[in-house]
Amino acid sequence: MFLPRAAITLLAVSLLGPLAGCSGAGRFLREVFRERPPAPLDSMSVASDARVDSMGFVVGSFVGEGTSRAVHLLSSDTGFIAALARRYRPVLERDGDLWRALARERIVTLAPAGPRRTTTGAPMVDRALVGGPAGHSAVTPTAILLHGSPCGSRGAQAEIIVEDDHRAQEPSLRGPVLGSFTHSQAIPPPADNRERFRRREPVSDPSPSLVDELIARTARVMDSTLGSSIRSLSLRAADDSRLEINTLSDIDAADVIPFRPAAGAVRFAVSLRARRITEGGDTLLAATVMAWDSAGAWQQVIFRPTVVSLRRGRLAPYGALRRGLFWRRLQPISDFAFERDNLWMEQVDVRDGSVLWGIIQPRGNVVVAAAQVEGPCR
Repeated sequence: MFLPRAAITLLAVSLLGPLAGCSGAGRFLREVFRERPPAPLDSMSVASDARVDSMGFVVGSFVGEGTSRAVHLLSSDTGFIAALARRYRPVLERDGDLWRALARERIVTLAPAGPRRTTTGAPMVDRALVGGPAGHSAVTPTAILLHGSPCGSRGAQAEIIVEDDHRAQEPSLRGPVLGSFTHSQAIPPPADNRERFRRREPVSDPSPSLVDELIARTARVMDSTLGSSIRSLSLRAADDSRLEINTLSDIDAADVIPFRPAAGAVRFAVSLRARRITEGGDTLLAATVMAWDSAGAWQQVIFRPTVVSLRRGRLAPYGALRRGLFWRRLQPISDFAFERDNLWMEQVDVRDGSVLWGIIQPRGNVVVAAAQVEGPCR
């Protein structure tokens, strides 16, 4: 049977339409689920999900550091500190001012916490894990300390001291750590009942040429961002600048570390702190934190670039830019529920010399926990 050309065209379109629709839907879904860099952060502030629940359990996330003797977890969350004091040291509020009483005592020691409620009614920790650069392990809390501050609530701190349940075994919990206190029912142990997990290093240390390339990429983005956001600021690199890599230096230094954004993937975090010279001859310290893949296809700003004044070896806020921040001591640490890493770092605020320890989950640039460890009230 002979069909007119218009009918043939209509039939072809009707047959090919679903196929084209499937192809378009596939492209749409791939685009929807494609990973995109999250919005960058301006800074970290004190962050905490720590709390004392209705049963008296201490739960939440804590930033800290491990030593050869114990792990010290910290919180600057005044709500959490007040809840601990009111539940377990209500005598501190007899005069109606908890913070003044805590400052007068300076340090208040609560009874050791453990997996079961003590006869003294001490805070309970049902399940405690601590993760660091080498992996994570179950721990047992041995003391909870409340530190008072002459500034009242500002500068007060809760410190939880924990010990590794497997002290003679790997992984080591020395260095920067993240602590997680939960109920056993909330996050059941892994299927193989492992409470200890050694972190798998994503790669060996990057080659010197890749380190140079990662720093160069970060410097270009940093300078471009500063130039576009502050049009009156024309910067050039200091003529005698030579960067130190993965050291404790604050000036002309960079931390470059590999981390796992997900199972089987590798990226590199870069914390850059480099001198820049203005047209007027002022010396500034420019800083940012970024993440890259080795090829440069993935580009993520974790902390927006900022500058501070550097004069006679002293750092201070520059002009109208009142942020006055930079970041250092970048380290990857083990996550608990996923095969990925968090990023531990220090944030320095040159306005008052305060230092925050903080942990970022780079997948969403989320501040997991942050606590002040230095400052005018500490």
